[in-house]
Amino acid sequence: MSSPGGHWGSHESGQQYDPLTGQPVGGAQYPQPDAQQYQGFGAYGQPQQPQYQQYQQPQYQQPQYQQPQYPGMPGGYPTPPKKSKGPLITAIALGAVALIAIVTTAVVLLVPSGQQASPTPPQSPTTTKSTPTQATTAPPSAANPDLQPVVPGWQVVRVPKRTALYDVPLAGWELDPDPENIQAYGPPDDPVTMTGVADYMIGFCPGDPGSYRATSGVSARKGPDDTTVANETLAKLVQYAHSRDGVAPIVETGAPEHIQLPGNVPAVRVTARITLPKPGACDAATALTSVVATNSDGQSSVVMMATADQGVEGALSQEDLNKLTGSLRAAP
Repeated sequence: MSSPGGHWGSHESGQQYDPLTGQPVGGAQYPQPDAQQYQGFGAYGQPQQPQYQQYQQPQYQQPQYQQPQYPGMPGGYPTPPKKSKGPLITAIALGAVALIAIVTTAVVLLVPSGQQASPTPPQSPTTTKSTPTQATTAPPSAANPDLQPVVPGWQVVRVPKRTALYDVPLAGWELDPDPENIQAYGPPDDPVTMTGVADYMIGFCPGDPGSYRATSGVSARKGPDDTTVANETLAKLVQYAHSRDGVAPIVETGAPEHIQLPGNVPAVRVTARITLPKPGACDAATALTSVVATNSDGQSSVVMMATADQGVEGALSQEDLNKLTGSLRAAP
């Protein structure tokens, strides 16, 4: 799939819009409703960062080795008295001469007259074969390695604007280098936007570098409660992201699920299966879209959105989609 409205400030340059009002960021300022003050997780102040003192490495002194002292010696080990080696060397030399004479006599007696002893056949050299090592493919590196994912083996995505985190798989997923960038769907006067964007299989479609098989991000949307926000956001996202040439998709929406996010935070999740009557060249015929709304303040909720092509090679399963949306949590 690819965004019909393009990426606004995410992977392509473009105008950024406020996720609650749809007004352009920068330029003329417009009066904002009270809901604009809602920032998501951590809306009631950021935790104070602890102060650390510079660690001073302790100084160690090398212990001095004391050589043992022996009675009657000025220091060190006792040295045995030297002995004369003259007679011993003479005896060894005479014995060696006698041994050579005996060996020579034995060789002459064993070899028949007129024949020479056949030389010892040379030994064939031995070679050691080295076993070639197979090249191993290094696993993909996790983004934000200083943060621990709640889904084992996945990586953490930062959403600074909402003081939030969530997890995505390692293989094939790319995080927006600037998590403050905005990705949007729909018209400028009423878009669905999100930051902290992660995309799966970017550029899979030849000739379309903006294509992807799945995408995810976080925003804040107005509404009186989490269920209302989840349903309304899902309907608008499906309309904008999956309509083609004015043809609306066929949507099967499941019942709202009441789930617990990390930290026992209550949330509401709504998931829909989308069928495109006229899929484009980069589209799958079906897709799953899931929206999680949480932390309502009575006017707005934090919203986690994810959509993924189905029925294609490497498609994100519904189980993994649930893990992804269910990993939304407050940043430490």
